[in-house]
Amino acid sequence: MKSTTKTKKFEYYALGFSQRNSKDAPEFILFHAPASELIEWADVDRLKPENPTGAQRPLRDLKVKKVAKFLDADPRNTIPTAIVVALGGKSVSFSAKEDSDDNRGQHGKLVITLTGDDKPGLIIDGQHRAFGVAKHSATLHLNIVAFIGDDDAERAFQFVVINNSASRVSRDHIRALNLSFDKEELNNRLVQSAGVTLGMKDAKYEDYQYVDSVPPFKGLLNWPTNKNGFIAPNAIESALAETKDRATLLGIEDLERDFFLAIWSRIKDQFDAAWHEDTPEKPSHLLQKVTIIVLTIYVLDSLEAAQRMSDEPLDFANEKTFETGVDRVLKRIPLDFWTVEWQQKELDTSQGRTVLLDALKTIDSNGRYNRPWYDRVSLVDPGDLAGQYEQPGKKKKSVKKGAKKKSS
Repeated sequence: MKSTTKTKKFEYYALGFSQRNSKDAPEFILFHAPASELIEWADVDRLKPENPTGAQRPLRDLKVKKVAKFLDADPRNTIPTAIVVALGGKSVSFSAKEDSDDNRGQHGKLVITLTGDDKPGLIIDGQHRAFGVAKHSATLHLNIVAFIGDDDAERAFQFVVINNSASRVSRDHIRALNLSFDKEELNNRLVQSAGVTLGMKDAKYEDYQYVDSVPPFKGLLNWPTNKNGFIAPNAIESALAETKDRATLLGIEDLERDFFLAIWSRIKDQFDAAWHEDTPEKPSHLLQKVTIIVLTIYVLDSLEAAQRMSDEPLDFANEKTFETGVDRVLKRIPLDFWTVEWQQKELDTSQGRTVLLDALKTIDSNGRYNRPWYDRVSLVDPGDLAGQYEQPGKKKKSVKKGAKKKSS
């Protein structure tokens, strides 16, 4: 009886060499391959409660999206750094050509055989780059450095060294480089592609510039040069500061700005009809300074509470976990709350922010106990809403003909 196990071969031109003149040192093979093929033959042994020996940390959707967005931003953007993989077993062979020069490495053909679900490769470093590139384009090639061998201790050693040796490049060092380039053009490309600058702007301006260049706030910040902008930049500054203050508690270190933008993308999706400037003809409180700050705090505090109540750590960089957590917070807030007249006008004070935060907490409580959303919400006049409120998840009640308004 013939075996039904499928086999698939991948062939690459490659360069093989030994970095150290020692029989115990691993051999390296350098080549490039499409992101989709790499993911097909290389596994990621992730560190999980059920797999405590895993080499990699869990895949984080926000990081994957960040890589894809970087490539989407500009056709010139590339990722020159290599993905590090371990290759071993009989499924991997490298045949060098006869005319190869050992002093310069051996060029030849690498053949990787995939049998069933048994992947011969293991990604040691670069899982987010691999999956991010695949999200952007499955056919885009990645540089790959593979070390040969099945030694688990060597694989663990390489992972620890690679992930603990990186250091952030000083912005002063970048500025001091004697290079000839258009600094403004390069700075704009860096901000739009990667959310960083040359260091010629302060961190606050860098945040502003990046937030104003990507959804959901793209083009909405109130700059002197932006006649259509209406959102106060210092609202973004304060809300981002709140996000950064909670980074460790939420497990989103180095992702704070992306996390903040992801929260507000969900808010835009939930309350799209109120996503506009507040005008007498078309009122909306959603994008006022006080709301941007307080609603950010409200969502972050709720996610913190969920984290504390969970028996297992919640990975909010995971797209599904993040969306579930944020949507659960937003679903009880009715759209009407952002468009109805508020009784208190000046809320951009410490006391005003407390009033708005208390209102959001009360609305949540009302939803849980099936009360009208405006019940005991001091910001609104219940007489304006009785009989016509829209409770999230429920049908809008109609006002009976001849019914009197409930007095406040």
